[in-house]
Amino acid sequence: MTTVQDFPAQADALFAAGLAAHADGRFDDAFAQYEAALQIEPGHFDTLHHLGILGHASGNYEFALEFIGAAIRINPQVPATYCNLGNIFKAINERDAALDSYRQALGLDPDNVDALYNLGNLLQDMKQDEEAVGCYERAIALAPHDAEALNNCAAVLHRLERLDEALACCERAIALAPGHVHAHNNRGNIQAALGNTDETIASYEAALALDPDHIEARVNLGTALLATGKAEEALASLDAALERSPDHAEAHHRRGKVLRQLRRNDDALAALQRAIVLDPKAPEYRCTLGSLVQLMGNPQGALACFDAALAIDDTLLTTHNERGIALQGLRRHAEALACFDMILEKDPEHREAALNRANTLKDLERIDEALAAYDAIVAKHGESAPVWNNRGNAYEEMRRYEDALACFDAAIALSPGYAAPHWNRALLNLQYGRLGDGWRGYEWRWQNESLSCYREMRTFTEPAWLGAEPLAGKTILLFAEQGLGDTLQFCRYVPLVKARGARVVLEVQGPLTGLLADLGADQVLRRGDTLPPFDYQCSLMSLPLAFGTEIDTIPASSRYLPSDPARVAAWRERLGPQTRLRVGLAWSGNPHHANDRNRSLALAQLAPLLALDCEFVSLQKEHREQDLATLDASQVKRVNEHLNDFADTAALCELMDVVVSVDTSIAHLAGAVGRPLWVLLPQVADWRWLTERGDSPWYPGARLFRQSKAGDWESVIESVKQALEALPHG
Repeated sequence: MTTVQDFPAQADALFAAGLAAHADGRFDDAFAQYEAALQIEPGHFDTLHHLGILGHASGNYEFALEFIGAAIRINPQVPATYCNLGNIFKAINERDAALDSYRQALGLDPDNVDALYNLGNLLQDMKQDEEAVGCYERAIALAPHDAEALNNCAAVLHRLERLDEALACCERAIALAPGHVHAHNNRGNIQAALGNTDETIASYEAALALDPDHIEARVNLGTALLATGKAEEALASLDAALERSPDHAEAHHRRGKVLRQLRRNDDALAALQRAIVLDPKAPEYRCTLGSLVQLMGNPQGALACFDAALAIDDTLLTTHNERGIALQGLRRHAEALACFDMILEKDPEHREAALNRANTLKDLERIDEALAAYDAIVAKHGESAPVWNNRGNAYEEMRRYEDALACFDAAIALSPGYAAPHWNRALLNLQYGRLGDGWRGYEWRWQNESLSCYREMRTFTEPAWLGAEPLAGKTILLFAEQGLGDTLQFCRYVPLVKARGARVVLEVQGPLTGLLADLGADQVLRRGDTLPPFDYQCSLMSLPLAFGTEIDTIPASSRYLPSDPARVAAWRERLGPQTRLRVGLAWSGNPHHANDRNRSLALAQLAPLLALDCEFVSLQKEHREQDLATLDASQVKRVNEHLNDFADTAALCELMDVVVSVDTSIAHLAGAVGRPLWVLLPQVADWRWLTERGDSPWYPGARLFRQSKAGDWESVIESVKQALEALPHG
């Protein structure tokens, strides 16, 4: 017969049976045994406690809290119950309650290793890193063979940039548990921060040898391989991670970075957008997307990405800095300056923001302030190639050629592989007539990520031709890059290539195919057409280098492009009899050009010219909305609806006594067809117009009218007016 005195023993036996089932993972059996124990002894502490643990393990947190709470009410002096209560609160993201629970456990037992370890983990999650390290170090002192505590401590020390200590902890963890996959992965992260490339890759590979499905290690290996320049291998690692876990947001994010490095921008865009879909709360994904969109030439889209990232977390100064760069790209310089000022107010040591602020001052033409800002950066942070490069740009704005050149040379000496100063140095040499040095440096455009031509770079398996190899009997592809004006200026080299005995395939922008059909190429294609087989390839912009062009060897015939006689006749009939001096006008170019604000005019600024007794004809296909009222009220003939392509514009130019143009493609077209050309130039003009001189070695029939000071179009227009008045008007 069972007596009351037997109940505790029966309850203990049922609890023991439940605990065994619990340990084996047979949760239903464990629950049944625990429930039977409570039927006999409702206040059985161990059963209540372990029912709470069971509820936690099965994800039934409300159930878990109920039973852990009941256990604590029976015996509030057991540290383990508070430790497990903390784990439940952590699981439901009630962090303050979890902190309080772990601290209650430690109040009862300051040397409770589990409580120290779990408190350290929670503090690590909350980025309270210094306190987390203290918890881990106390736990490790009490349990020096605890590999988990050592590994987690290493991760926090890494975040605190205490890298040597972090590595030592990781090494101890691995020595204690050689199969600890997370420790090997963690070691790779620390070695990466230390710059130890081989050790980084070896650590991730060791983790994957232990667990080929360890996604974080595969993702990290991809990043490490990219850092060594092995972009294709990096992509393979990330693809392998996504095969195992297709919805791993960070893998898509890093894959986007690798694809950007491989210049597969459209694929990178898709990868980053997928990462954002998978984790829309990650601001860094939107920031990475913004940087890519900025690189692809869309600063407005980039700004939207950065704003979205900051809407999630407005404390990210790096994102604010990227946002300022986007504002610079949109020429919203005052807003960009305010952005960089805000960053520096929060973090006076933010070097990138300080440099961007100085660059913005230069863009605002506050050159003296910009130079002072560059000096301040050097004084605070030391010399760097970007500072010297941008300081050179400021001196170039001031037309201090030697000072600018010295700055670019200093930047190159500090960082020989940095493309920007090579490019800027090339433009400066070209502008000042040192063409040999200029053409050689101009090839750095293919390394300069900020340039549109870099984004549009062609990848051919056929070798580039730069003048060395014989071309007789060979086929060469000559292709256009950059703008229409560039193609018009440098297509003059096509007959020279043809004279080397080559079969020439010329690929140009669509609007130019008709005009260039009779230039001498064997085949003229529109960009995007299927290319025939060829032996060599060369950009039109690299032909001056291939031919070793100097000022006195520029192929500058009075005209090198023909006009279609039939089109000329049609335009002559359309314009009607000529009774006055006929002047072709082009006062504005592509509004998206980086220097448009300096090179284009509003039509109203030409009012002094338009008052002359001349027949003015607009040569522009497009007219800006702000010019339409002035155009309609003026005597300027508007014929843009009849301009189908540049062959039409060339024929129209043939009928002009003089073409007056700002620095745009129409200026090059008029020069190429040999018409008298007057070019209106800002004080600091594009390199192709050289400096100081009033003529052009590229176009014998050209006169250059330059600003004497920045923004002074009035004096330029007055000079053009006087020159027009001096021409015969009969």
